[in-house]
Amino acid sequence: MRVLKVIYVMAIAASIIALVIAGVDAFYPDPSSWLDSQVHARNVFFVVLPLGMAFAVVGTFIRHRLAIFGAGLILGGMGTMVYAIVPYNLNSILRFVGIAVVLAVLIFVGNRIFLSLRKS
Repeated sequence: MRVLKVIYVMAIAASIIALVIAGVDAFYPDPSSWLDSQVHARNVFFVVLPLGMAFAVVGTFIRHRLAIFGAGLILGGMGTMVYAIVPYNLNSILRFVGIAVVLAVLIFVGNRIFLSLRKS
């Protein structure tokens, strides 16, 4: 049963990431020119990174009541944030800021989860 829970959490996370990627492709498709592509990557970054942060933080707070769904949201949020910083034509400063934000969210989530596990 434990393996099934892990698979379920991974399926939730993968579905969240796929939903975000499909949403970006459907509602804000990649332009054809290189210069427009840089603007596109920047705009996606500014929308998707906060969205991923929201998923991870909400998952952290609901994890106590809805453990499987919270864990799925946390992992999905982390994957979504990674998707935001992946584009090759993303400005290096934005990539640096994005990685710093991902690290800060990881520290926040880890602190909330692992400190609460130590208390119980």
